This record gives sequence, C-alpha cells and structure tokens, in this order.
Amino acid sequence: MAASLKEGEIEELKSRADIQTIIAGYVNLKKAGKNFTGLCPFHKEKTPSFTVDARKQLYHCFGCSEGGDIISFIMKMENLQFLEAAEFLAKKINYSLKYNQEGAPRQTEKKSRLIEINELAARYYSYILFNSKVASGALDYLKKRGFNKDTIEKFEAGFSPSGWTNFCDFAIKKGFDKKDIIESGLALQSSRHQEQVYDRFRERIMFPIRDIVGRVVGFGARIFQENKNASSESSSYIKNAKYINTPETGIYSKSRNIYGLYISKKSIVENDSVLIVEGYTDVMALCQLGINNAVASLGTALTTEQVEILGRFTKNIILVFDSDAAGVSASLRGIERLREYNERLDLFHEGNIDMKVAVLEEGYDPADYIVKKGIEAFNSRIENSMGIIDFTINSILKKYNISDISSKLRAVSELAEFVSSLTSRIVQEDCVKKISLKLGLAESLIMEQLLKKMKIKSGSKYSEGTTENSSARDKSISPARNIEFEALKILINGAGKHFGDIVEIGEEYFRFDDTKEIYNIIKDIIKSSKDSNLTLNFPLEISSDKLKGESLKKLYNMIVFSPLNYSDYDFASGEVLKNLKKLYISDKIEQVKQLLKKYENFKKDLNKEAANKEQLLKLEKAQEKIRLLILKLNELEIQKRSFN
Repeated sequence: MAASLKEGEIEELKSRADIQTIIAGYVNLKKAGKNFTGLCPFHKEKTPSFTVDARKQLYHCFGCSEGGDIISFIMKMENLQFLEAAEFLAKKINYSLKYNQEGAPRQTEKKSRLIEINELAARYYSYILFNSKVASGALDYLKKRGFNKDTIEKFEAGFSPSGWTNFCDFAIKKGFDKKDIIESGLALQSSRHQEQVYDRFRERIMFPIRDIVGRVVGFGARIFQENKNASSESSSYIKNAKYINTPETGIYSKSRNIYGLYISKKSIVENDSVLIVEGYTDVMALCQLGINNAVASLGTALTTEQVEILGRFTKNIILVFDSDAAGVSASLRGIERLREYNERLDLFHEGNIDMKVAVLEEGYDPADYIVKKGIEAFNSRIENSMGIIDFTINSILKKYNISDISSKLRAVSELAEFVSSLTSRIVQEDCVKKISLKLGLAESLIMEQLLKKMKIKSGSKYSEGTTENSSARDKSISPARNIEFEALKILINGAGKHFGDIVEIGEEYFRFDDTKEIYNIIKDIIKSSKDSNLTLNFPLEISSDKLKGESLKKLYNMIVFSPLNYSDYDFASGEVLKNLKKLYISDKIEQVKQLLKKYENFKKDLNKEAANKEQLLKLEKAQEKIRLLILKLNELEIQKRSFN
C-alpha cells in the first residue's frame, strides 16, 4: 500500500510556502494592485493574463483558464503527480512531510535504500567501463558503434565484469546488506546456498534507467560482440538473451518507466513531440546526432502508463521503426495497447494524444539511417509520419491479397472490427471512406459490415459519446448550471445571510456531478471546522488532492476567480436558495408526472383484462397510487408557485 500524507499536511505545507515567491522562480511577475501578473507559462501570449493572488494563495490564467494552488502549479510546470509535487515543494522549502500510513516512514526509507544501491551501481559500472582493462572490449564496442565519450558519460553507460560477486562484494563493503541488494534487483540468491548472493548482471554493457525525477531505479544490460575471452562461468549466461533488465522491484516497473525521459523531457517540451525508438543505443545515437527528444520503451510495446507519462510533456507521439517484421510487429502490439488506452481514457485519436508512426527503410535503425541518408531525410520521414489509424488500416491490408475476393472479405471483416473499436463517429466515417477507396468497394458495404460488428458489441460506443457531448453542451447553456455555479460562489466566499441554508440544502439539489462534488467537498470542510471548533477563513481554499480530475479543478478555479457582482449579498443568497429549491421541485414534478403516467397506463391495461379477484386488487392499488401521486403533484405545484 502506497504511503499517503497525514491529514492537514498539505495545508501545513502550503501555509509555509509563499505562492508568489515560488511562482516568481518560473514567471516574471509584476505587482498589479493586490495581485501579481505575468505572461502565462502554459500558453503563448503577448499581453499578461496570468494572475497570482498572494492573499488567496492561488493562481489563474484568464487566457487559457489554467489555475489552482501552488501544488497544482508545480504539478504542471514540473510534470509531476500530486505526491511527487508535494515532495518537490517540501524539499524546496526544507520542510519534512509527515506520512499518515503506519509503517510509511519505513517504506519510504526502504525505497530510499534501494535507490541508493542503484545509484551506487551506476557509479560502479561507469567507473569499471572507463578505468578497468576487463571493460576494454565493451568500450571498444561502444566506440565502434560511433559513440563518443561525452555521449557515453551523458547516458552513464557502464560495464558489469564477469565475476560472480563483484558488485555484491562492493555494495556489502559500502554498508548494504544482502537482502537490500537482492530487493534492488542487482543480485540473485543462490538456490543451493541460501546465504550466498551473486550478481544479476555479468559481462554486459549497463544502461542506468532513471525515473521521471532523475533517480536510478533500474538497469538495462546488453551483451556485446567482443566477448571471445568471456569466462566459462559467464558464457552460458551471456547466451541467454541480448538484453536483460532489472526485474520488477519496489522502485522499478518497466511498464511505468521510459528510458532516456529524464534527459529528454526538456527537449520533448520544446519540440512538442517525442520519438519512441526501440533500443537504448538508438536513444543515445540520436542524441549524439542532435535529436534530443527520443526515448525507448524498455523492451515492451508502448504501455498505457508510458503514454500517460509522455502525455505530461507532449501530445505528439511518433513511433519510429524500421520496416522489418519485428519493428512492424512491435508497432502493432503498441496499437493494441493504445486501443485499450483509448477505451479507458479517451486519449487516442480523440484530439489529446496524436499518435503517429514513422517507418524507416528495411535494415536501418534510426542512427544508421541518419548516417547513411542524412538528417534531412530522417526529418522528412518524421514529418511525413502516418497517423496511427491510417497506419493500422494499411498494416491490416498488407496481410491480405486484395485481388482475391475471399481474402478481400476477410480484410473487410478485420478492418470493420478495428473501426468499430474507435469511439468517434466522425473518425469511423472517415475510416469507412478510406477503406472504400483502397478496396474499390462501395461505402455502404463497408458501413454494413461496421454496423454488424457494432451490434455484436454491447451497445454503440459512438452513441454513448454523442450523449456525453450533448450533456456537455447542455451544461454550458443550462440555467440550472448557472444557478448551481452561483450557489458555489456564495459557499466559497461565505456570502449572504442564506449561506448556512445553502450549506444544509443537500446534494440532491444539484443536478450536475461536478457541481455536486464541489458542494460536498465544501460541506465537508465546513462540517470539519465546526467539529474541530476552528474558525473558517473565506474564501474557502480547496486543496488539489480533493479535486479529482482536471475538469473539476478548472471549474473550481473559475468559481474562485469569478467576482461576486452582487449589490446585496443577503438578497442574492436568498434568490439562489429559492432558485435551487424551485429547480429541485420542478424535477420532482416531472418525476411524479412520469410515475402518474406509468400507473395510468397500468390501470388501462388492467381494465382491458377480464376481471378476477387478483386483478381487482391490483386495480385498487393502482388507483390508490394514482390518487396519492395527484395529491403529491398538487402539493409540489403549490410549492413551486410560492417561489414565483
């Protein structure tokens, strides 16, 4: 179980950190009345629309609507998750965070210990590569691959010698115990002698893997050609695999880490794109040639977690492969992962993540291609990379002989299966047109196959999407939404004599999920302050960890920065309260009308049937229900009129 911060710890952290001082380290701020303004760091602008309110300890951009507290600012600027950002801020102001979970300090200490061992290993392997004769073959191999010393040092490549316990002995001398070395992934326990441990990596070129904040969490290890003098005890080990990696540990997961990202992330942001290549040396070679926005996915097809991490830095992801079978196969596996990712997070082909594929000529890896063809030719391949949907369609078609009718039918079936998985109706229709042109078939025939596939599945995805879009449009123009927005403004600012009545009104008076969620958060804050006999300070501040999701944070920021344009707060709060109740009653009236209609239809159906004792009893019950519903309806109508 992951460690969590103690309740109130975030508030304590933020109270010690001055938002204006922290943000001034990123943005040139100037005093503007009570606030500070500057050019927004989240979008390009010439006129400052970025505002920092030191009193409220919040920031907001009136140009792009980004905003929040100091934690959310650090999350966005440093591309960190919530806990990472809190720890980053705590380190910046020299504050020690307190953890809520029992045993969390021990868990944190354990992770720190594992990171220390991996950091030690990185220095050890690097030293061996440059200073030991046993590594001469490995160093020659890297030089023959064209790597200069600066590149090797930048990526901290190293060498693990051939002995069984070289690193283990070194780490133990440095004060680490055997259990920690095993748990770090750098050693294995002997199956014959439980007390003995031996090095996991032997006679391999070592590539340290750093996490997003720069800590060494694991290694990739590669055999090299110059191993003729390998010792007999390690030669069988070398034959096992070209690459081996650190196993899953308490600090390393290959599905959540990306090789080269820590070095490349600044360039990725500057270029607003990232190149996904296949190997560690591909990343190094491209960097040496001046292409600094490349990373590798650690021997797996791109995972959803990796896409999510990359999405913090850019929405433009380009898979770079040579055209051999392995490369295309890897990209297709990646597509399957991305299809799943799309279904869960709606980031694939819906505008958030723009995924493309660049295929190089057969036999060339990215670095070889640049050396042989030139940087302009490589850049041209990248610029002309194909959208992942088009790439998928073409890849599926390549599997079939479309001149043969039966083969063409199988191609249509597989293509329809793929297109049916896409969530956008517009994208689906565009795919149908492309498939129609490529196969020389009428669009209606392709669409017929597509609809068959969609009927097999549980409901139409694009229909659900249309409903959601309609709901989103309704939100933007709904009078009910405006009333709920004003109610939240009153609650956050503690305005008007009816403030307490709105607090106690209940979540059922809020139609929309996001306004309802913010209402419940505010109500909990107010209740907690009463229970603890604490004085509330207005405007109320809601910490980022309580606001789940970007849309909720943006709504909260809009409310906070929206002025209270009321000449009479008491009257305004009364009007908002009245309108909330009025809308609630209108909803209830509609519900009662629907029930009334249902029971009247039920009564009609019973009247048509031959009467027997059981049916007469049901009829009496239906009539009684109708009578009660009419009374309820009249009562609600009277209540509604009282608000006019």
